[in-house]
Amino acid sequence: MSDLAQHTEWLSLIDISGPFLAEPVLKDAFPQGLEELDTQKRRTIRQAYDEWREAIDLADPDLPRIHQAWIDFVLRQALELDDDGKGDVFKTGAELPDAIRCEIAEYGVTLRPDYAVIDDQRAERPLMLVCKYGPDTPLDRPLKGDGWVTTPAERMVDLCRAVNVRLGLVTNGEQWMFIDAPVGAVTTFASWYARLWGQEPSTLRAFVNLLGVRRFFVDGSDQLPALLDESLKLQDEVTDALGEQVRRAVEVLIQSLDRADVDRNRALLANVEPAELYEAGLTVMMRIVFLLSAEERGLMLLGDERYEANYAVSTLRMQLRSETEEILERRFDAWSRLLAIFRVVYGGVDHEAMRLPALGGSLFDPDRFPFLEGRAKGTNWKTDPGAPLPIDNRTVLLLLEAVQLFQGRALSYRALDVEQIGYVYEGLLERTVVRTKEVTLDLDATKSAKKPWVGLDELDAARGKGDDAVLELLRERTGSSASRVRNDYAKKVDEADADRLLTACHGDQALRDRIKPYFHLLRIDSWGYPLVYPEGTFTVTTGTDRSESGTHYTPKSLTEAIVKETLEPVAYDGPAEGRPREEWKLKSAKALLELKICDPAMGSGAFLVQVCRWLSERLVEAWRQSDAAGNAVTAEGVVVAKPNGHEPLRDDPEERLLTARRLIAERCLYGVDVNPLAVELAKLSIWLVTLAKGRPFGFLDHNFRAGDSLLGVHDLDQLLYLDMKPGKGSSKKLFAKEIDQAIETAIAVRAGIRSRPIRDIRDVQAMAAMDDEARAKLELPGLIADALIGEVLTADGRNPSTVALSVEAGNAIAGQADAIAAMKRRAKVGLAKDVTDGKQIRRPFHWPLEFPEVFAGPRNGFDAMVGNPPFLGGQKITGAMGTVFREYLVEQLAGGTRGSADLVSYFFLTAFSLLAKDGLFGLLAVNTIAEGNTREIGLDRILAQGGVIVAAYPSEVWPGTANVVTSRVHLVNGEWSGVRTLAGKPVSRISSYLGTSESWAPVKLKTNLGLVFQGSITLGEGFLVDEDFAKAAIAEDPEYQKLIYPYLIGREVNQSPEHLPGRLVINFFDWSEEKAAKFPLAYDKVVRDVKPERQVRKDNGEYKLRKPLPQRWWQYAEKRPALYHAIGRGDLYSSHPAGWKPGSVKFERVIVFATGATKYPCFTLVPNEYICANTVCVVASDSYALFACLSSDLHVVWAWEHGSKMKQDLRYTHGDIFETFPFPGGVLSNDSTDLASLGAEFFDARREYMVANDKGMTKFYNDFHDPDCNETAIVACRDLQKQIDDAVLVAYEIDDIDLDIGFHEVGYLPADKNTRYTMSEEARQKTLARLALLNRKQHESEANPGSTGKRSGSRRASNDALDDLFAERGSSL
Repeated sequence: MSDLAQHTEWLSLIDISGPFLAEPVLKDAFPQGLEELDTQKRRTIRQAYDEWREAIDLADPDLPRIHQAWIDFVLRQALELDDDGKGDVFKTGAELPDAIRCEIAEYGVTLRPDYAVIDDQRAERPLMLVCKYGPDTPLDRPLKGDGWVTTPAERMVDLCRAVNVRLGLVTNGEQWMFIDAPVGAVTTFASWYARLWGQEPSTLRAFVNLLGVRRFFVDGSDQLPALLDESLKLQDEVTDALGEQVRRAVEVLIQSLDRADVDRNRALLANVEPAELYEAGLTVMMRIVFLLSAEERGLMLLGDERYEANYAVSTLRMQLRSETEEILERRFDAWSRLLAIFRVVYGGVDHEAMRLPALGGSLFDPDRFPFLEGRAKGTNWKTDPGAPLPIDNRTVLLLLEAVQLFQGRALSYRALDVEQIGYVYEGLLERTVVRTKEVTLDLDATKSAKKPWVGLDELDAARGKGDDAVLELLRERTGSSASRVRNDYAKKVDEADADRLLTACHGDQALRDRIKPYFHLLRIDSWGYPLVYPEGTFTVTTGTDRSESGTHYTPKSLTEAIVKETLEPVAYDGPAEGRPREEWKLKSAKALLELKICDPAMGSGAFLVQVCRWLSERLVEAWRQSDAAGNAVTAEGVVVAKPNGHEPLRDDPEERLLTARRLIAERCLYGVDVNPLAVELAKLSIWLVTLAKGRPFGFLDHNFRAGDSLLGVHDLDQLLYLDMKPGKGSSKKLFAKEIDQAIETAIAVRAGIRSRPIRDIRDVQAMAAMDDEARAKLELPGLIADALIGEVLTADGRNPSTVALSVEAGNAIAGQADAIAAMKRRAKVGLAKDVTDGKQIRRPFHWPLEFPEVFAGPRNGFDAMVGNPPFLGGQKITGAMGTVFREYLVEQLAGGTRGSADLVSYFFLTAFSLLAKDGLFGLLAVNTIAEGNTREIGLDRILAQGGVIVAAYPSEVWPGTANVVTSRVHLVNGEWSGVRTLAGKPVSRISSYLGTSESWAPVKLKTNLGLVFQGSITLGEGFLVDEDFAKAAIAEDPEYQKLIYPYLIGREVNQSPEHLPGRLVINFFDWSEEKAAKFPLAYDKVVRDVKPERQVRKDNGEYKLRKPLPQRWWQYAEKRPALYHAIGRGDLYSSHPAGWKPGSVKFERVIVFATGATKYPCFTLVPNEYICANTVCVVASDSYALFACLSSDLHVVWAWEHGSKMKQDLRYTHGDIFETFPFPGGVLSNDSTDLASLGAEFFDARREYMVANDKGMTKFYNDFHDPDCNETAIVACRDLQKQIDDAVLVAYEIDDIDLDIGFHEVGYLPADKNTRYTMSEEARQKTLARLALLNRKQHESEANPGSTGKRSGSRRASNDALDDLFAERGSSL
């Protein structure tokens, strides 16, 4: 097995949320594969787990002690964190420092770890925190009792971030959840399950290799934080590569601004926030990108001699490249040239030698970032002179090359798509600027280095401990080898390098001398200077908002598909009514221009760009139809019966399309993003596809807004009533009339914006003035809404009392200044609650106030919403956005429904609530949108509110390198008579599961319980014997045949052609020791090889394993009496349940299947003479009819629909699949002779093929589903499979579904990996719907025994209950 394959195996067996570890990174870290654990250690771990598990199962009164012992054992012994008991690097209890605790004051809760791994060589710096919980405490559900509704996992994230310790481990004994909570980045959760450690040893190896003591004290590049960071860097490599160029350029620009600020005694950037400085730097790059695109598209004056020589950006790079390095460093005119063209774009130029109309636009507004021109904040570009900044030409050249060159080649902005530009820049939105708190050195680090910089004070402190401490710190921070660090540290610094370092230190010789020893370890900038950041210097670093909110740029292939499918029913009459495509009728141009389309999380505007493109094409088509009908189209796009003096729209396709794009962008597009810089980037994207020569930028400020789409007033009544859930018992406030009037006025003003054509910059200026007027009218209502949301957050997301706020609001409306001030304070306090340091205060978005015309009148909502809302696992919401925000989502958006739902479900709810009647949304989500809590909170609630899913594309692999499986969902708010499609194919209905089955969550059926059992847990390798031992024992006494049996494991079920056990095992069942001792050969072996393992003692003399494992050392840890009684071998036991009769049941064979993830559900029959391991499940039946039904495609599609998945493989969880499956009559009772005959024939044919080709079931089904494999035996098996499927339909009395068995691409697997010989997708959906109905009917029949039904079946106890019964009746010690 390859190294990658080894990692794939164990990664597939743990639960991961977040980036975690990439396989190439694991391969580099473990070139020889994961280190094997010695056999004794594995045995001991398994024994300890079984003891702990039995204590839980038997409700052992000593459970608390056993639970503590088990957790201590795993941490101290298995992970070797304290295997010698000295506690050097593993602290607990009173040994834990106070620095690793934090107070949650609002709840009176103190968070502290139970253990900590510390670095005893570095001032006992904590490396990982560990918290333990009781065995019955789920780690992903909120804890109860202290009023703070957060999960153990969320609390660990909060604790890690509060005390600045990145790694955490939370456990309840069974689940061991590793948490990586880097500040300002996405949190990762990875859970191991102790029950799998014995079944799947690779998971245990991974657990010990990654979290064991040695992983904390290896080279920095091999430590977990470095491995996690390296894994993140592998995602979206192209974005990172291009983005890194731009980031470095922005960094150089900001450092140049910072130097200018120093030269001006810090007056230049006074009152400039770090985030604003980063926005300025990135805005400069966005301006350059726009100019390059506009110039190459002929929209500027490229070709004009004066323009090219003195203004053009396209020619500036080559002009600078022609200069020497020395001249570039000494000249400063290029920066002034950039500022000049920026002003030209914004304000235009009207000179006899050169004319260019003003384009306007906030992107180029000189007063937005006046410090770029050397002006103070608050000055005016038209009246206040600028002071040229000393930004040299080499810096400007770097800025230009960052966006014009990639891997040595020039980029063409004529060919470069807008989406590609957005792809690069959206990745930069998560960056920001911070001021250093001390002199900081930027290190020449490897890619795996987590923190490639170091504070000079840190180095000085390390130096005080000696050179070894310095080298270790530098090795850790650079991620480099110790030899490389040592060699660079020993290198001499020549005079030239010392001079460059002095320049980097701003002439501070003392500082230069302190840094000098580390010179050769510093990163060098593009001009040969070491990167040294004095205290208070601005540096570019990773921010938090977008990276933590799970935001991802959407590839164009997806935006196109989603926009088209969403907007067709909006732009045409016919799709919603179910008319054929040829009968669809395009809506009029007027109707199209009245549409309102929104992206609630627009990012760089990828979806809105596509809406603009697609809808403008429809508008051009509508104009064409108007022309054909004898009407005229004016230059403003208005259709009139006769021109009557109106300037006509020229019949030029390009001009018409561009006019259509501008009109659609200005009138139809709405966008929201929590990041103001994203709003600017989205506007840039729209401007790039709508810019017309001689025309200014379209005005977008009124419809592209910044704010949190989820947080705020979504319904105007919430504001008018000051009640988030207005209804009975609430009434409009006295000031509601004034708010209504303000909204009416604002709507009228905004209507003027929409109707005003843009001919030149004066129109844009007039529109901006109208937008300011509308905002001013709604400023006070907006403040009241802010205060209301602040009160909700103060009340932990619940509906608050608003009596005091109501009084304040009324007084504020009446003009009382103190009331306005009080509301501002109230809003600020509430919106800042639970906001972590470094994050900006929450910015709510009040939809009816921001876009009042959308929610006025009969439509009352958007016609369509599109987008790719953030993907963020439910466990991570609190850590990323705060507990209060999560509570708000639960209480205000989800109606109080709790659960670990993905953030995307709340966007789905919000989008649906903002749709007009018959409006549609097309949103992209991860495939969890149709699973578990995310489905329940999202799609289930939407469908219950009248939504209808009209199209869905589940389980699509994300285009590109990201390992993401997504689902596209198209949904209408109202009735739908049109075609519904699932994965592009027509279906009759689509459920919240994104399937066609009835929206009925299948329940366990009584008739199916007590039939499936997990195999035995031996807890002792010494029970295993070889064939020679067995033969010798039986030869001595044939009675040994009663206790030595073939031992079947899961791998042999799936990989052995005849499912033959490779080993034998001793089994004393529930016998007394006296009875076992009567078989001395076996007994003595167990005494020798099992008893010592079972009776290992702690230092205090107590057994390590739970009771009764040490005392009953000759018995299995899990003897499974219920299993063996159920299959007719109960006479092997000493104790029996009441009513059991020997010989009442005896199967010659039993059905088995392997546990664990698999490509195919595989069932087989084996002789009823084996002892099955816990990696095998046994079905208590010898029925070939049941075997046939389980092997049928009807059961297979049910398994894929309702089983759990591990990436792309199925985990056959019998509680979710077997026990819910509505078997046809006669199958469980073995009365179906036709199915029995076909089952036997299929079993024999399959076995014959496997034996002849030396293949197990997995390889058999590989061939079975391979269209290129047409061997006679395989074809015969396929034919038998088809006959089985038909026979199952007959057993169900279903005659209206054509399964269409053949090779099909199935909907439950990703594309390119989904070809199966099975029923068609249409048949699958119909089958699932019918089976769901049958499950429901049978459940209702069982719940009401007197009702009629095909069969009620006998009531069976679950196998767990049966095992408990046997345990109660078992013999005592």
